[in-house]
Amino acid sequence: MGLTASVKEELSRVEIRTVSARKAEIAAMLRFAGGLHLVSGRVVIQAEVDLASTAGRLSAAIAEVYRRRSEVFVVPGGQRGPGGRYGVRVVQDSGSLARQIGLLDGRGKPVRGLPPAVVNGSMDDVEAVWRGAFLAQGSPHGTWPGARLRGRLSRPGGCACIARGGTAAGHRRQDPRAARHSTGGAAR
Repeated sequence: MGLTASVKEELSRVEIRTVSARKAEIAAMLRFAGGLHLVSGRVVIQAEVDLASTAGRLSAAIAEVYRRRSEVFVVPGGQRGPGGRYGVRVVQDSGSLARQIGLLDGRGKPVRGLPPAVVNGSMDDVEAVWRGAFLAQGSPHGTWPGARLRGRLSRPGGCACIARGGTAAGHRRQDPRAARHSTGGAAR
């Protein structure tokens, strides 16, 4: 097992103590690993991740927190190595779920970034956002002691919404340059 898979396996076993932190992790994973799709005029929530354990964690969290069933599936035609990629899809009442998570606003329009409740949450929520973003699209980069975590962002402004999370509840990031963004690039 490679370093990235090993780190993600370990993070997939982290116990979350609060409902708000679980919601924050779900929101981050869905924001950075997937999104919303229209299928036959209905909203479908779908995320793609690189480990079965991550897909299982997301599916279980959605079931426990939001009481919605999701399906976990292997993404066909994956070019990402022997393990492939895994998807999590929510079809049942997913428009309502997308509003609860904060992916859609009250008028049904897509929301950019993370929901205000997540961004302005506790330090546990901020940790959950970073963990969810890493599980969704992250990888370790570099060698010890200068190793960093990298995450691929699928949307412009994605890193900024996490960086704002670093200021949640009055907590400050140590280095304002710690989170950088480039479209499709890596956050450091």
